[in-house]
Amino acid sequence: MTHNKTARTVAMMMAITIIGKIMGVLRERMQAVHFGGNTAESIAFAHASILPRNFLDIMFAAAFSASFIPVFSMYLETKGKKAAFDLAALFISIVTVLTVGVAVVSMLFAHPIFTLTLRADYLPPGTVDLGVTLLRIMFPLMILSGLAFSFTGILQSLGEFRIPAAMSVVSNGIILLYYFFLVDRFGVYGLAVAFLIGWGAQAVIQLPFLIKHRFKFRFLINPKDPGLRKIAKLALPVMLSSWVLPINILVNAYVASGLYGDFGVNAIHFANTLFAIISGVFILSVSNVIFPKLSRQAAAKDTHGFSETINETVRVLLFFLLPLTFGLMALSEPLVGLILGGGQFDDIAVQFTGTALFHFAIGAVGFGILTILSRACYAMLDGRTPIVAAVAAIIINTILSFALAPHLDVAGPALANAIAQTLGAAILVISLTRKSVVKWPASTIIDIGKMMILALVMFVAVHITSRQTAGMHVLLQVAIPGMVGIIVYLGLAAVLRIKEMGWLLSPSKRR
Repeated sequence: MTHNKTARTVAMMMAITIIGKIMGVLRERMQAVHFGGNTAESIAFAHASILPRNFLDIMFAAAFSASFIPVFSMYLETKGKKAAFDLAALFISIVTVLTVGVAVVSMLFAHPIFTLTLRADYLPPGTVDLGVTLLRIMFPLMILSGLAFSFTGILQSLGEFRIPAAMSVVSNGIILLYYFFLVDRFGVYGLAVAFLIGWGAQAVIQLPFLIKHRFKFRFLINPKDPGLRKIAKLALPVMLSSWVLPINILVNAYVASGLYGDFGVNAIHFANTLFAIISGVFILSVSNVIFPKLSRQAAAKDTHGFSETINETVRVLLFFLLPLTFGLMALSEPLVGLILGGGQFDDIAVQFTGTALFHFAIGAVGFGILTILSRACYAMLDGRTPIVAAVAAIIINTILSFALAPHLDVAGPALANAIAQTLGAAILVISLTRKSVVKWPASTIIDIGKMMILALVMFVAVHITSRQTAGMHVLLQVAIPGMVGIIVYLGLAAVLRIKEMGWLLSPSKRR
């Protein structure tokens, strides 16, 4: 894939992803407005919807992408489509059996799972009983997500990116339709069912494209298959290294459940969700395109191309994530007010959530680098290196969450998460630099220094403008300083001739 084609693919995916993320933001707003920030329904649903996804991430998500895609790509490269599709059918069969088993067991033990992951004594009356019921409704989400992610791995390896990128558009669209037409009738229980339908639709919309590529599913169970063994060999270390996000968020939520009375849990939930939605527009668009490419380059033993792809991606990430970090920090509270404020989500909830978002934003660069460099390791079939980063990040997040919460309240767990992400990223940068996978020529170091200075200048400009717009409508409090920040950053980047800015202005120069 040429640089120009890669850029066009990323741009296309970003456009689709932005639509999905906007719908995701609207989904979160509807939840906040209808159920509030500190009600039993709000807390119970927020935690019940997070747990199945976190269980999926902890147990299986690594196998869907980081383990499956490199081996599937290797089969495509060396053995052809038929052998690759046979491996995919076997993989989907195994994943389905495992997710069904875990979902059933988790539904049986929903009560201890819910109560062990939150401090129940601090929650509003009725939260635990409602949360357990919702959890039992939503644990089948693991099965549906397992199928959807498996299909996504196949399609992305085959160069199909549009439909996988559109999955969130479909699922969020179904959930929003429920909010618009049915929430008053069926309440939070119906919302849980709508989530299940939405996640099921993510798998269904990919079927026609699998059929187009002549993929035929057969239920296969063969633990001795050499391809499956390659996936399994990589899956365990990759699985351990992928625990950073889900375990850290569970720890953050547990610590936060004792803060601000009833507000702590949802302050962390909403702030982290907004952070993931906003930062994910770029990070996930890039990683989803780059990972299959890296896997193909690794399978073809294209060492130079592999390193060049990583270096280019790291530069592009920093170019966008540095201003994103400072922009989110400068506009955290008005942004939360714009997106979530209103209805039962009052000014106090906005303030607490804005504080958490400010501190989550500090980890945006770390989150991006950790995501991309982990993918680089997985593409090389190296699951061990990210484990060190993951274990360090989990330990630091856990220690700092408990240590900082008594002094910083809800900002403590959020800041702990940001520091942990950054530490994990630093470990991977050092490791891959030593292996010469990531290289730091003088021009790159100078440009990164320029990007940091520009981001700081932008932060000052946004902060000053934000103070001037403080009395205006909340939309203007976000839009005016935001536009000032974009103009300042991109304008100065053009003046200083940062390479990424040249690509934006003249994509045809990118060779």
